[in-house]
Amino acid sequence: MHTGEPFQLRKARDFGQIFSDTFAFLRQEWRPLLRAIALIGLPVGLIGGFLSGDALAGVQHFQIRAESDPEGALALLGSSMIGLVPGMLLLMAAWALVVAMAHEYLRAYHLGEHQVLSSGDIIKRGLAQIGPYLGASPLSGLLVLLGLILCVLPAIYPATVLSLVLAAHAIERTGGAGSLSRSNQLVSGDFWPTLGLAIVMVIIKSIIDQVLVLPFTIAGLVIGVNAGLESATGGGPLELPAWISAFNAVSTAVQWCVQMLTYPVIAVAYMLKYFSRVEETEGIGLKEKIAGFDQV
Repeated sequence: MHTGEPFQLRKARDFGQIFSDTFAFLRQEWRPLLRAIALIGLPVGLIGGFLSGDALAGVQHFQIRAESDPEGALALLGSSMIGLVPGMLLLMAAWALVVAMAHEYLRAYHLGEHQVLSSGDIIKRGLAQIGPYLGASPLSGLLVLLGLILCVLPAIYPATVLSLVLAAHAIERTGGAGSLSRSNQLVSGDFWPTLGLAIVMVIIKSIIDQVLVLPFTIAGLVIGVNAGLESATGGGPLELPAWISAFNAVSTAVQWCVQMLTYPVIAVAYMLKYFSRVEETEGIGLKEKIAGFDQV
C-alpha cells in the first residue's frame, strides 16, 4: 500500500521537468512497480532468456565447428534451434506482461486507485489488458520496421509519432488502432521535443542496463580473449569452454530481466509526455478544475 505524497501526473511539463519528474516518480513508486514485475514478468523472462541464451551458445559452437565437423555442427545447430523458438516466445510473453503491468499501474495511479492496489491487482489488470497492448505494440513496431527497411531516418519518424501509443491506451482505452491515431495527434506539432526525449531516455536506460550487466559483459570478453589466445598459442582450432552454454544462458537471462526491470524508466517518461501534450493541446486538467469550481 502506498502512503507517500501524491504525484501529479496530469500537468504540462517542459523537457527538463519531464526528465526530473520521471526519476522523482520512480523514486517514490519503484516498489509496487518492480514487485509486480518481479512476481510474474521475471520468472517468465528468466526461463525465456535461459533457453534463448543456450540456443545462441549452440550457434557459436556451430560457427566454430562448421569447417572441421560439418555434420556434427549441423546436428548441434538443429538441437539449439529447438530451444530458441520457445525461448523467444516466452520472452515476448514476459515483455507483454511487463508493458501491460507498468502502464496499468500508471493508469491506477492517475485514477487514485494505487493506494489500495496490491501486486496481485496490478498483475490481474495487466493480464486483462494484455490484448490491446499487444495490438498497439506490433502495429507501431511494423511501421517502424517498414521505416528501417527503407532507411534509418524514415524509421525515426514513426518511432517518434507513435511513442505515446501505450500511454494513450492506458489512460483513454483507445485500443490498438485508436492508440496509433491518438499518439500521432498528440505528437503532431511537437515532433522534435518528443524525439529528443526519446533519445535521451533510451540512452539513459541503456547506460543503466549496461552498468547492471557489466560483470557478465566483462566475463564474456575475458572468455572470448582467452579462447582466442589458447587457439593462437596451441595452433589448433578455436575452442570455447564446455561450460560456455551455461554461462551464455545465465548471462542472456540476466540481461533480459535487467531490461524488464528498467522498463518503467521509459514508460513513466512517455506517460508524463502524454499528459503534458494533453494539457498543452486540450487543457483537460484545467477544464476539470473549472468544472469542479462550478459545482462548489
